[in-house]
Amino acid sequence: MKKTLILIVIALLGFCREASAQLYIGGSLTAHASFNNNRSTALSIAPDIGYGFGNWNVGTMLNAYTYHDQENPGTSLRLSVTPYAEYYFFSAGPVSLFAEAGIGLLFTNDIVDEAPNGQFFVNPYLAPGIEISLTDHFSVMCHLGRLEWNSEINDINLTMSGESLSLGLYYSF
Repeated sequence: MKKTLILIVIALLGFCREASAQLYIGGSLTAHASFNNNRSTALSIAPDIGYGFGNWNVGTMLNAYTYHDQENPGTSLRLSVTPYAEYYFFSAGPVSLFAEAGIGLLFTNDIVDEAPNGQFFVNPYLAPGIEISLTDHFSVMCHLGRLEWNSEINDINLTMSGESLSLGLYYSF
């Protein structure tokens, strides 16, 4: 069994090397403020690192998120680690379309009335995306919407709105 696993790993590494594999780094920064009846602010920092080969990218994203709501005093601190895979199914010039699947591993620490409440959730998802290559090394990625199972509230969510828009800048080596 060990020999078979080692052979598979060696074959995959050889395939990646021959398929013009490329390391990339990037991420996104998101700020949100709501000034309606329920004043709230949110900030998210999400660095990303991955490896691309052929029509596939595999990587992981780290997301640090804080949320403050004035109506319900307290702060929500969230940290997620999200391994993912992207498949590029269309490319025309600098524009490429892809589908992304991943599993968000979410650690929360909601502080309400100065009492921390730590929890862990698993959120698998599917998301469409578009990548625009600016140069040989720089590109912009955009995700609009996602279909995910939210284990925090045990519900399946489909979001396709401007509020779910995510933009990131990436550098490929």
